[in-house]
Amino acid sequence: MVIYFCPYWARILKDIDPLDEANIISKYGTPKKIQFAADFLEFECNLVKESASKGRYHDITCFIRCGNKYVGIQKHAYADTGIYRAPSGGANMQEPLEVAAKREMYEETGFKIRLLRYVLDSRLDVVCEDGIIPWRSLVFLAEIEDGEMNAIDTFEIYDVKTISREEMLGPICKLMEDSGWGGFRYRAHLTKSFFNELDALDI
Repeated sequence: MVIYFCPYWARILKDIDPLDEANIISKYGTPKKIQFAADFLEFECNLVKESASKGRYHDITCFIRCGNKYVGIQKHAYADTGIYRAPSGGANMQEPLEVAAKREMYEETGFKIRLLRYVLDSRLDVVCEDGIIPWRSLVFLAEIEDGEMNAIDTFEIYDVKTISREEMLGPICKLMEDSGWGGFRYRAHLTKSFFNELDALDI
């Protein structure tokens, strides 16, 4: 089996500045490290390969607290399926992680957010027919500072709404796990791991 772009033992992904991440940890805490592997469908692998070809092997995911609910997004590729997930996006070249998180959350939800806690550092093996692509998700708890719920990037985002923790962990996770998409199995795993760690941290 082929490993894309870097050997298995060197998956401290080069697109994240370690000094920038150290600054994030000093401000928002040390995250729990988790690992996962998922078989991705061909079209999913192609999307990850496209991102990897530009030197990006990560996403920043924010669970944005809104009262007793969380903000969820739905993309056009799975519009009207009932699946919503925490918004996510990547840092541009040399863009600080915190700046990227706030930019991406605004583009996807219309909200200006404040990061509260760095909760998870998740490593993913994206398993494709021709090899494994390493991926990393930096997962934060965040809250709304300002704005109105309305996707700015309507090319990417189909819908935005608030969802209860119970909905996210129950029917939505089941829809993701039953979808046949490796990316959704991973997002369900992230959702469960996030709330488990949130409970452990008693936040």
